[in-house]
Amino acid sequence: MDRDRAIDALVRFARVVSDTTTRREILPLLADAIHAHVGATGVCIVEIGEASGARVAVARGVPEGALALELDPDAMGEELGVALTKACGDVFTGAETRPLVASGNLFGAVVMLFREESAAARLLELANGFIDLASIALESAAQIEKLERSHADLRRSHEALARTEKLRALGQMAAGVSHDLKNILNPLSLHLQVADRAILREDSAEARESIAEMKQVVVRGIETVERLRAYSGQSKESKAELVDLDRIVREAAGIAKPRMAATGHMLRFAFELGSPSPVLADSGELVSALVNLMVNAIDAAGSDGKALTMRSGEDEGGSFVEVEDDGPGMPADVEARVFEPFFTTKGDEGTGLGLAMVYATMQRYGGVITLDTAVGRGTRFRLWLPRPPA
Repeated sequence: MDRDRAIDALVRFARVVSDTTTRREILPLLADAIHAHVGATGVCIVEIGEASGARVAVARGVPEGALALELDPDAMGEELGVALTKACGDVFTGAETRPLVASGNLFGAVVMLFREESAAARLLELANGFIDLASIALESAAQIEKLERSHADLRRSHEALARTEKLRALGQMAAGVSHDLKNILNPLSLHLQVADRAILREDSAEARESIAEMKQVVVRGIETVERLRAYSGQSKESKAELVDLDRIVREAAGIAKPRMAATGHMLRFAFELGSPSPVLADSGELVSALVNLMVNAIDAAGSDGKALTMRSGEDEGGSFVEVEDDGPGMPADVEARVFEPFFTTKGDEGTGLGLAMVYATMQRYGGVITLDTAVGRGTRFRLWLPRPPA
């Protein structure tokens, strides 16, 4: 083969192998090129696998008996050509062996088998060109395979992390809902006692009033559980509605008052309600948010608690509700972390999710929660919600 034809063959081979991305595509192309252009009667390409085993991966013009030959991955030199020549019987009399190596990585070897004598030196140079190009392509293919494996591992890790994060978030949601549910359902025992005493006194009016209060508490408890179901995707999400904030404040106060009997912290409830415009939200979530704030104020008040003031009004294009106490207040380090999930100052009795849930509720409806507190001058939380569109 003259020089121009050899260069043309190398260029065409380089173009072909540059478009391939796997060993399965590269090795047959190499075997065909050597078989067609170098004059080798037989070609065997030995591949070293990931498990460090060696096998004849591609063969051209070689008896099938040679393909089953057990090969040593550490013997990729001239001894490989001798072994393959012997395995082919009397078909071949000579062999040339070249390693497939690039960037220090050994991928295997090429064995060229001849019937009478080895190919001319110029043809062996052409074979070396094919083998060098194939080795570079094999190195690129190995890097691509490595990247694909890394990407697959990363994708699996990401999916596992997403599942873990979803479970963690669901756990937080469940813990927060159980916290809200406990606050809402605690008054039931008190109402039951009141109803029981009223029935014994045959005071049907007071008994009916307590039963009505219990019904309202149960309704809010069911709504709280429904929020957890909605979050887990097992029911439709609750729809926002126009909510009268003054009504919600009084309802939340009625639910929170029995907490005082349980703690012994007696506060005077004061209402400064300004009949603000209705807001667009879920009434059950707002009741839970206000109950959380009121219960926290009752728990923090101590025996010297004086007043718990609920205030409503309009400000900055929206409506607000404030829950203010004249308790001990918060130090700066507590104030800075008060909305963090799982941060609590109540020890084992607290979940650290109450205020985090209130914060999440306000975010969900485009609102804002703000805190004004200092040690010795009480605490005021404000829940602000935007005025709904016309």
